Amino acid sequence: MNKTHILTGDTLKTIIQGALGAMTFGAYHQYTTNKMMDLNNEKQDLQHKYFMDKMERQHHKEIEEVKEKINKLEQRKGWWN
Repeated sequence: MNKTHILTGDTLKTIIQGALGAMTFGAYHQYTTNKMMDLNNEKQDLQHKYFMDKMERQHHKEIEEVKEKINKLEQRKGWWN
């Protein structure tokens, strides 16, 4: 009885190397995708913080302007009385 091999040793080695290469590429791709997502989330957090800080400064400025207007009106009121 003759044994017939469907795959030679070299062919099997090539298939295994290809499979390992594909798994390595998949793992690397997943790592880079996760890293990009983390960096994007960090970027969005910083943009949100910058926007909120900007709005807070703007509101603080508007409050100070309104306080000045109120003080001016109170001074005028005192002038009329």
